[in-house]
Amino acid sequence: MNLKQKLTIRHLRLIDTLGRELSISRCAEVLHTSQSAISRGLSEVEEILQTRLFERTTRRVVPTSSGQMLIWHAEQILGQFDRVEADFDALQRGVGGALNVGMMGGFSPTWLVQAVKLASEQAPELTIRLRSNFADNLLADLISGRCDIIVTHFDIRQFSNEELVVDVLYNEQVVVVAAPGHPLTRRKKIDWSDLVNERWVMMPPETSTRRAVERNLVMHSRSISPVITEAFELHYIVELVRSAGMLTALPTALASWLEREANLVRRLPVVDEFSPWAVCVARLRSRAAGPAERLFINSLKTVAAKSQSDLSPKNKKKQHFFEA
Repeated sequence: MNLKQKLTIRHLRLIDTLGRELSISRCAEVLHTSQSAISRGLSEVEEILQTRLFERTTRRVVPTSSGQMLIWHAEQILGQFDRVEADFDALQRGVGGALNVGMMGGFSPTWLVQAVKLASEQAPELTIRLRSNFADNLLADLISGRCDIIVTHFDIRQFSNEELVVDVLYNEQVVVVAAPGHPLTRRKKIDWSDLVNERWVMMPPETSTRRAVERNLVMHSRSISPVITEAFELHYIVELVRSAGMLTALPTALASWLEREANLVRRLPVVDEFSPWAVCVARLRSRAAGPAERLFINSLKTVAAKSQSDLSPKNKKKQHFFEA
């Protein structure tokens, strides 16, 4: 079996698309071809590999174990081709290279800006593409090649000995916030039982913050189900907090930025807040880090170290990112 001579990029795109759509008709629409062409292409791949890749039903197709394995490899290979295409495009436009960075949504905007500025000063021709996603999806983006490095609070340190090279940037704390003028902002001490009857707006359940909030509310509510409005975009969440009197929970760095720079929220003095978790930057061990990856990782580490130093007790008067 000589796959390099027989299996083509066209075959891989077909398998990748069919694995996502699980429908020959929808796969044909995405690839702008006919259903018969999709069926012929799938038969070609199965003939090359001498195995069945999808079980066909009247309405959908379901990948076999062999099909699942090929879908995974196709996604990785196509992700590498996308990176090559992006890098060549950057070179043709006179830019020295491109770096795809996957970011969790709660990372401090101030810190991110400083890291980008620091990297850009050292490599003016570097194009930095920031891609926001949920923690679990960021890891998938890294493995598939859609991202070169990721910054996330997902506990990826457990992978560091094998799949990933991980650096911890800082330990993050999540806090509950309300709009300025909300009655709870006048309280000196708030228990979770006081928050059960409040209306909340939160990111989807894929986020660690949402799961932690729901867990605390359920533990203290007993018979009351928490009322949670769900939104993905931060500006919708902030506006619902500001104009509809809702509560939300945010990473401390992000909450402090919204409080200090935009005067949009106030941190609430909630007793027994969330346990801190590590915010990490990670890359795949199987892919050697290029100059762009090393530069941006070092920029993130430099900014995080300086910021943590500014927040140390002896430098409290020099706080830049958190307010008491």
